[in-house]
Amino acid sequence: MGRVVDMPLPRLGETMEEGRIGQYFKQPGERFRRGETLLEVETDKTTVEVPALQDGVLIEWLVKVDDIIPVEIAIARIEVEGEALAEVKKPNPKQIPAFRSLRSSVATQRRPFTRPRASTAARAAARKSGIDLATVEGWGRNGRVTRADLVQKSGRTSYHAETPYGQFFIREWPAKGPPKGAALLIHGLFSDSQSFVTLGRMLGSVGLRTLAIDLPGHGETRANATTVADIAAAISAALPAGKLHIAGHSFGAVVAAHLLDRALSLTLLSPIGTGEEINGDFIAAMLGGRIDEALNYFGEKLPPGARTGLAQHLSTNASQLRAIAGAVADGNRQTVSILAQLAALTVPVNAVYLRGDAIVPSQHALNLPANVAVHLLPGSGHLPHWRNPGLVAHLVASQL
Repeated sequence: MGRVVDMPLPRLGETMEEGRIGQYFKQPGERFRRGETLLEVETDKTTVEVPALQDGVLIEWLVKVDDIIPVEIAIARIEVEGEALAEVKKPNPKQIPAFRSLRSSVATQRRPFTRPRASTAARAAARKSGIDLATVEGWGRNGRVTRADLVQKSGRTSYHAETPYGQFFIREWPAKGPPKGAALLIHGLFSDSQSFVTLGRMLGSVGLRTLAIDLPGHGETRANATTVADIAAAISAALPAGKLHIAGHSFGAVVAAHLLDRALSLTLLSPIGTGEEINGDFIAAMLGGRIDEALNYFGEKLPPGARTGLAQHLSTNASQLRAIAGAVADGNRQTVSILAQLAALTVPVNAVYLRGDAIVPSQHALNLPANVAVHLLPGSGHLPHWRNPGLVAHLVASQL
């Protein structure tokens, strides 16, 4: 008879503080061998298979699929041979805010976000191509989606749209269940539409047809616009007719503020245009291709492959990116403001900041007009929709 111990959620990266529980590969009562995969865990950067560190038997799972759990919190009870593992913390619902899971943050009558069963390779390929795994029929073991299933998938989840300014690349996550409207996601400087994969999937799951667009000089878009006004006009030409719930991150928030005639609601994520300061050293490092230096301010780590792709992107689009950056910032000073547009809005507006943002100070929230609801999140970084996609999805979905 072995020892019964609690298995903690391991730290899968230097900056990892929590992870979303993915699919289980073992069920209560099943035996496992050292090295066998027990479950998948999704962080804000990747999906990782968690192996068993010793032989044993799974007694019970202590957490649910899609729960977001801090590292070192117990996620399973197992029976192992040999010495017991170190005692770990028990999961406490009070330690996990209700909004951390879309299941608990969106009203119960709405369809909750459910994570499709898929291999790690399929998830990586789906993120790269913008495919919503919930739309793919899996022919792997127990209905698991494999990379081969992605190849066979029919239907369009990404496409190019022609505009007077050139060709725009758009990712789309179709609405699940009865359609409840449409959403538009606009990324920030040096990013692309792929940064919205998790958020886009969540919004699609609650009935919003969700579009994320690559800005000029970014991703797969090939358009000549460099001013905010021209970029907004080009996006409007690329979009289908009708109004949308618009979310804009950082520079994308300024673009969103120029699309208010298309907005049913507005969600601003670490927006520029709401204060004077900006980290000019970060912008200069990115434009100079000094990615490691820039990421010190960014508050996030990128895998080596992503770093290589970003370096190539910065080199290829250097001139256009420099022009776009120059339209909104001069050194450490912002040269644009969206405060007047926000004050005049009659649609719901939310603004989300990370308290320790080293690029756009969260103190800029104090400058916002009274009609903007402000949400300050703990932690550093510049990507609220990576750190807490469930909350951002809830804010958008609550306007339906």
